[in-house]
Amino acid sequence: MELKRKRNQSDSIVFNGHDLSKLVYCKVRRPIMADVSASFEDAPGRHGEYFKNARRAGYDLQIDMWIRTEHRREVAKARHELAALLWSDEPAPLYLPDDPTRYLMAIVSGATDLDEITDDCPQATVTFHICDPDYYGQHRRMDVSGAASFAVGGTLPAALTVTAKPGACSSWRITNTDTAEFVEVVQPLTASSVVRMDFDKEHVTVNGSVAHLNIMSDFFSVKDRAHIKISSGSATLEWEERWL
Repeated sequence: MELKRKRNQSDSIVFNGHDLSKLVYCKVRRPIMADVSASFEDAPGRHGEYFKNARRAGYDLQIDMWIRTEHRREVAKARHELAALLWSDEPAPLYLPDDPTRYLMAIVSGATDLDEITDDCPQATVTFHICDPDYYGQHRRMDVSGAASFAVGGTLPAALTVTAKPGACSSWRITNTDTAEFVEVVQPLTASSVVRMDFDKEHVTVNGSVAHLNIMSDFFSVKDRAHIKISSGSATLEWEERWL
C-alpha cells in the first residue's frame, strides 16, 4: 500500500504540455493496440473470402483520475484548474505514467462528471479520443554528408524532415538506397541556398520559396535501419519514432 501511495505521488500525466500530476493521480487502462478493422469480399465459385485490407481505427481511452484535495472546499479550485488544462480545441500530445517516453495525439471527448464531492479525493473518468492510433516516441536527429546508415527506432515507418545546404549545383537529390526512391530539386542552387523538405506533408522549399522537383520524386519513409545518400553538401535529418 505504501509503495502504491508513493507511486501515485510521483506518477506523471502530461497533456498538451501541461503536467496534471500536481492536481490528479490516475489509473490507466489501455488496449494492446488500436481496434483493427479487416475487410473481406466473397469469393465467387469457391468457399471462403478474399482479403481486401486492414486498418487501425481511432478509439476512446478512458483514464480514471482522482483530484488531489484534502477537503471538499478545495475541490472547486482544483476542478477549474484541471478544466483549463484539459481543454483543447484540437488533438494534443498525451503522456501517461505507464509509458512515459511515448505519447498519443488525443483530445478530451464526452462527459467528465465527478463522483460525490467529499473530503477524500473525488474521482472522475476522463475520456480521451485517439484519432491517430500511432504512438510517437523520441525525436531523433542525424547529420549527413555523402551517405549514412542509421537506426530509425520504433516499429512503424517514420517521415523525415530535411534541412540541407547543397552548395552550388544545378540540382540536389536525397535517395533511400534501400528502395531507390528519391526526392530531387531541379533548379540552380547557390552556396547560400537552404533546402527544406517535409516528407510527411510532401512539401519542399528553397530559401522559403516552393521548389521545382523532378516529376519522378517520391516522398519515402524510413524504417528499421535506413540507408540515405545525398548528392552534395550536407543535410540534417530529423524524425520522430512511431510505434504500434
